[in-house]
Amino acid sequence: MARGWVLIESVSTILFDLDGTLVFHQPDSFDIVSDYCRDIGQPLDAEATRRGRRTRHEYFVDPAIRSELDGLSREEFWHHFNRHLLAAVGVTGDLDRLAREVTARFADVDMVYHCPGNGCEALRGLQERGYRLGLLTNRENVGRFQEILEQFGLQRYFRMVLSAGEVGVSKPHPGIFRAALDRMAASAKESLYVGDNYWADVLGAERAGIRPVLLDPLGLFPEAECTVLERLEELLVHLS
Repeated sequence: MARGWVLIESVSTILFDLDGTLVFHQPDSFDIVSDYCRDIGQPLDAEATRRGRRTRHEYFVDPAIRSELDGLSREEFWHHFNRHLLAAVGVTGDLDRLAREVTARFADVDMVYHCPGNGCEALRGLQERGYRLGLLTNRENVGRFQEILEQFGLQRYFRMVLSAGEVGVSKPHPGIFRAALDRMAASAKESLYVGDNYWADVLGAERAGIRPVLLDPLGLFPEAECTVLERLEELLVHLS
């Protein structure tokens, strides 16, 4: 069941996040980090795991961190990310060396994307009820974004799809939400935004005047004061 039960009324438009909301990859990237910590004799307890998964969400939207990323190569970026994550979960030792070892593990992994059927069923159900659906993502690579949509046939559900790479700003900046609303000729007051990242999706939507809905199956964000779902299909129950 959702945390903080609310009947959501007066909605005509629903915008969705992509990664972590509709599309996922296997193996989970945090599981790779967790396995590495176990292998070096520093296994993560439940609290460290929770802290690490929260940090992974926050990393990509923290202004201080983003200012450190300018000019980094792809390899340097992932080293920075993994070092930051190892520090956040309390790993000790030479973090630069350990981060290089974690990054090397990712190089040997073939990430496979998948789109769970229940997500598409929820989209289909919303579409059948007459809701206008849009997709809004922080992906910068527009071409790769389109490839994923085509791979899973997601275009048919959405009247509008928009990526950060098209508009030059990313969540939680309210500008990207407003751009999406403009493209759909939609009112913020009659719209929802559904995503899995508290900082990017919930706070960003609120800044744009849109009601947020958080998908949080692991209970990572108890501070969220909005409708919280464990499963995407629960949204159908909340809408009047």
